[in-house]
Amino acid sequence: MRQLHFLAQEKFSNEINTKFHDASVAFSKNGEEIFFTRNNFLDGKKEADDAGIMRLKIFYARSEGEGKWGELQSLPFNSNEYSVAHPALSADGNKLYFASDMPGGFGGMDLYVSDKESGRWGPPMNLGPEVNTEGHEIFPYVAPDGKLYFASDGHVGLGGLDIYYTSLKEGDVWSAPENIGYPMNTVSDDFSIVFTEEGTCGFLASDREGGVGHDDIYSFKKTALSVEVLVFDERTEAPLEGATVYVACKEDSLTTNAEGKVTFDLKLNEVCKLTASLEDYLPADAEASTKNLSLTDKLEVKIPLRRSAMFEVEGVVFDAFTSLPMEGATVTIENDCGQPLAQPYTTSINGRYAFKLDMDCCYKIKATQSNYFAGIAENVCTKGKTESETLKENLYLQPTNTITQKDDPRNQPKGPGGLDPDPVPGQLETNYTYYDPITDTWMDKETRLPAQGRYPDDRVYEKGVLKSGPIIPGPTPPGPGGEIAYLLHIYYDFDQAFIRDDAVAELDKLKKLMDENPQYIIEIGSHTDARGSGHYNQRLSQRRAESVVRWLSDKGINRSKLVARGYGEQVNVNDCVNNVPCTEREHQMNRRTEFKVIGCTDCVDKAKIVSKENKNVRVDECKSCPF
Repeated sequence: MRQLHFLAQEKFSNEINTKFHDASVAFSKNGEEIFFTRNNFLDGKKEADDAGIMRLKIFYARSEGEGKWGELQSLPFNSNEYSVAHPALSADGNKLYFASDMPGGFGGMDLYVSDKESGRWGPPMNLGPEVNTEGHEIFPYVAPDGKLYFASDGHVGLGGLDIYYTSLKEGDVWSAPENIGYPMNTVSDDFSIVFTEEGTCGFLASDREGGVGHDDIYSFKKTALSVEVLVFDERTEAPLEGATVYVACKEDSLTTNAEGKVTFDLKLNEVCKLTASLEDYLPADAEASTKNLSLTDKLEVKIPLRRSAMFEVEGVVFDAFTSLPMEGATVTIENDCGQPLAQPYTTSINGRYAFKLDMDCCYKIKATQSNYFAGIAENVCTKGKTESETLKENLYLQPTNTITQKDDPRNQPKGPGGLDPDPVPGQLETNYTYYDPITDTWMDKETRLPAQGRYPDDRVYEKGVLKSGPIIPGPTPPGPGGEIAYLLHIYYDFDQAFIRDDAVAELDKLKKLMDENPQYIIEIGSHTDARGSGHYNQRLSQRRAESVVRWLSDKGINRSKLVARGYGEQVNVNDCVNNVPCTEREHQMNRRTEFKVIGCTDCVDKAKIVSKENKNVRVDECKSCPF
């Protein structure tokens, strides 16, 4: 830091300089526009406020070449009643910063900014309490790197006016001002800093000891490089506010801001060890080196911190149907050791989740999403583990409204010599549709077109052609991507309705599924083969359905969540209809019970249900009643 001595000084401009104060100049980048501070004096006239004081104003002029300046203009936010001073222009020329004691500020002189709108300067905006204080904030300056420097006696400093800098963050919020420190600041007044375009040297004003007058101009040259340190979470990459960064070469500790950053200066050709630490994270070291760098370079050091949990669990939530990661799934975790529950985790596009685990605990992890059965991982334990470990648990959510060819029994092979169709995914063979292997499509049994009606059990078909029975209008059957999902299947012995041993494991799966997803209503749909009369088979299929309901009810499943329906021999999975010779294996495929979701208890907003009296109820005489 040294005082400058010039051999001679020349008057800048006869059009601008007056016998009053003319100071604090700002030029546009091309040098053709000038903004400066002057007492309230224009066109040979001076004006004062009610107390007779000539306040400060900012004036503007354009260059006319050869050192000539055009007519002076007073900026629109000037006033006779308060001062407006110290203009500072942004690099693009669209923002003008200045100091003013206009009403509505936070203290003495505050910093303001005005935006140029359609060639005119807009209303001034106070920079807010982060920058302005009850004291004075004056002499703003926009540096080449975009930082706003200013002098203040209201922020904590070394004494008198100190020089600070701040930066505009996302959302037009200013960062907390940073004191640039000694030797730039002293116990005296230090202010009005400017830098060269490269930012490696500059000038400032100060009334420090050793000068030749009250306020002297000093030059400075940087001998250190600015180092920016970013501390962030290793897993989420989120910046960590409040982390401590120990700078060993300076024996100083800094605290990261809301952006997870700290800055400090490091001399060229030096190496400095950095240590970052934060509660619940393992400390991490890094190195800042200015070797082979110049003052115009920018040095950034990134320090990732890993959570200090001894155990973690992580995984991916998958759609069990598509095998793709699921975005937006909610993952929760429970424990058996009384520890507070972690906040639910919502998966991003990669489907990943992660939780911190405590020692000597067992956990249950559950993933849920609308229109899917919950995916659960149980007995995820850290008990007995002595070394840090990250457990892996992927979760698979089965959709409630998709049919897969793999699981649909209608897609099972029909045996030697039989047809093996490849139906449209989601399309079901019903009592009114059938698969046509010649055209490779699903057809209406009467019209050979997409079905538009439902058909009673007494309809009679021969080779897909309707022989008797009326059409009853009804809903269109499920099409590709339909709304039915078969969860699993069980099978029966011929002419029997009891639960076979091989069905118990499947029913146990269904019970567990319903225990974890109590909101769903399940249809127990039972079927028979084509042997026997239609009437007998209808009753047999109903007994089969009701036997499953009893089994599940005995295991604790609420009967109101179960619907038993017998379909008789009407919905076959192959061509084994009446009078068609089939193998026992083909008949076995038809002797089955299927389970599917047909509703849920939280699908309807009960508050919106309106009960209405039916005034057209038909009441027939009960001929068999005892009255």
